[in-house]
Amino acid sequence: MNIVLLFSHTLTDPQIKELTTDFMCENIIYMPQDIKSIWQNITDSTSSDIFEQFLLENLKENDYVLIQGDWGMTYKMINFAKAHKFIPIFSRTTRNVKEYTDGAKVLKTSIFEHIGFRKY
Repeated sequence: MNIVLLFSHTLTDPQIKELTTDFMCENIIYMPQDIKSIWQNITDSTSSDIFEQFLLENLKENDYVLIQGDWGMTYKMINFAKAHKFIPIFSRTTRNVKEYTDGAKVLKTSIFEHIGFRKY
């Protein structure tokens, strides 16, 4: 079973373990850098064609696709995945936020921890 990542980040070890153990994914397929760059910089004029083609080239029925990013494009790709009988999933996380101020500026750091994957 394959999984394609329409996802801006690199998977963590716990995420990889869950995908290979619980979801039985033998092949984790990252987007090539040129496609990933488009995914990370979605605009109103960005077409979904390049992402759709990437999924069609790399997945078969009942394979997984991890989809997270721009809400509008994510919604579109979830519907595309379902229409082609791929299984769209997302990563659930906890977020620990720390905020610091020096009087003029606010610095915020977020630490995300993976909880699990869930089907859309």
